[in-house]
Amino acid sequence: MSDATTRNLRSGEFLIEQATPDQIFVPEHFDQEDAMIGQTVEKFIREQVLPVKDKLDAQEEGIHKKLLAQLGELGIFMADVPEEMDGLGVSKKATMRVAEKIGLASSFTPACVVQAGIGGLPIIYFGNDDQRGRYLEGIMTGTMATAYALTEPGSGSDALAAKSTAVWDEGKNAYILNGTKQFITNAAFADIFIVFAKVDGEKFTCFICEKEMPGLSTGPEEHKMGLKGSSTRALIMENVAVPKENVLGEIGKGHRIAFNVLNIGRLKLAPALLGGMKNSLEDGVRYATERHQFKKPLADFGLIKQKIAGAAMRTYATESMLYRTADLIDEHIAAAKSAGETDTPKATVAALKEFAVECSINKVYSSEALDWIVDEMVQLHGGYGFIAEYPAEGAYRDARINRLWEGTSEVNRMIITGTLLTRSMKGELPLLGHIKTISEELMMRRGAEEIPDGLLGAESVVIENAKKISLFVAGAAAQKFMMTMQDQQEILAWCADMIMQTFVMESLYLRTKKLEGERDEAEVKARAAAVTMAVEEGFQLIEGRARSVLAATASGEELRSMMSMFKKLTRRESLNQVEAGQKLADFVVAKGAYPFE
Repeated sequence: MSDATTRNLRSGEFLIEQATPDQIFVPEHFDQEDAMIGQTVEKFIREQVLPVKDKLDAQEEGIHKKLLAQLGELGIFMADVPEEMDGLGVSKKATMRVAEKIGLASSFTPACVVQAGIGGLPIIYFGNDDQRGRYLEGIMTGTMATAYALTEPGSGSDALAAKSTAVWDEGKNAYILNGTKQFITNAAFADIFIVFAKVDGEKFTCFICEKEMPGLSTGPEEHKMGLKGSSTRALIMENVAVPKENVLGEIGKGHRIAFNVLNIGRLKLAPALLGGMKNSLEDGVRYATERHQFKKPLADFGLIKQKIAGAAMRTYATESMLYRTADLIDEHIAAAKSAGETDTPKATVAALKEFAVECSINKVYSSEALDWIVDEMVQLHGGYGFIAEYPAEGAYRDARINRLWEGTSEVNRMIITGTLLTRSMKGELPLLGHIKTISEELMMRRGAEEIPDGLLGAESVVIENAKKISLFVAGAAAQKFMMTMQDQQEILAWCADMIMQTFVMESLYLRTKKLEGERDEAEVKARAAAVTMAVEEGFQLIEGRARSVLAATASGEELRSMMSMFKKLTRRESLNQVEAGQKLADFVVAKGAYPFE
């Protein structure tokens, strides 16, 4: 259950509202049942999956399907299925916990994530009773492996430019599909494929294809940089006859399925990567305490402490943000049901669409945070980090793909800013009014703001100013470029960085304040140190991005005027990152792993 209080449930409101700790969910407050689900998955991964990692990496025939079926026996793939469809119907927060533990499974993780996510959810969310009757039991039990086929050799980010075609054949009473899909996870062993093609070359449509259908085949395994234990192949369709009963959703409405399923895929990626972050941090701490140089452990050196602290802070940030987001989605679903909505999939899709911005934020931040962590853990290991026998080497290679799939980081950055501005122009989110208020406030502001007493008082002021900077700068750019704003990719991306860092900082801050009275003093100080690090680092990035956007938006006297107002929001004393990093690192090393469970 959620431990958050009732509030307005709209995407992007974190930019215009001052949230309070009681308005968010924190993973420390999982009930016993939800916590047990996570423990069950972790036990299975550690006892059944990791011991056969070599077999997975060698793509031993049958190993993936065997493990998926065993996970299915535990009920893991029933978590996202509503109770009215004989699933568990657990909260999105609980499914994030499952995904987090699956993230411990190294290169077996993609197989699980697809099965529990983009490979099965299209049928759950958009399928009819007949389709669910034919496929849902196999998906839930893990005996029917799934794959998601959207990308093509000539269309990656531009998914709607797909060349695959579907032509109706009256004689066969079926659509005839032709085309090639690229980079399809689980392709070697999938039983069903969620495939997108254009009916009559125009109407983007989703189909359910079965592996036994004549003309459906896969190419050879791709030789990848990382994730050696995952199957990645092309899917080839040569006159594949797909009965009309296997059209998923409506003809010409495939984009609704593709984009809404990608929202949950983006969100679920964050907890899966969180599991990898915790693994890498624990491995790095172990090495830093055991390895000695100059007669003392690596963990005693200042620069090594900052690497450990930076990894712990990013892990804490990802965890705080993703469970906050999952709770927002849960609350939105609950509100819809309270208002009379009886169709759980419909309510879920609406919630995912509403919080598409937060889903993209989670995807971008978590993938880049993991990249930072695995890179620094290789550095911490020195030459040994470059050797395959050490976990740091494999983690480094495996992490790189995450900035590419589920929409590249660049695409998701444009989604973040573009979606918020579009909703503002439609009157769905009152950003414009707040931007005007901020500008008027800055005209009158004199001197720095007063810092409130208590834990993280200075940080709270910085976070609120970060919101104002993000709105002020994005508003200035939107006013300048108007209808051509969508073409200003650099500006959209830089604004997204400001928005993302603001959400991250606030999520960390709220979680830490919420637990202030529940945890011992040493732990609270360590958590606060993580907030200090994130706020100082994040605000420096925000300030730099803001300067870049303003310089691209105005010049001369107009720019000088904007910069004068902007600087009023940056007057502050810098936070001590060195002290915070040392304090956090010492706490992590003492625990020997990620300490905030």
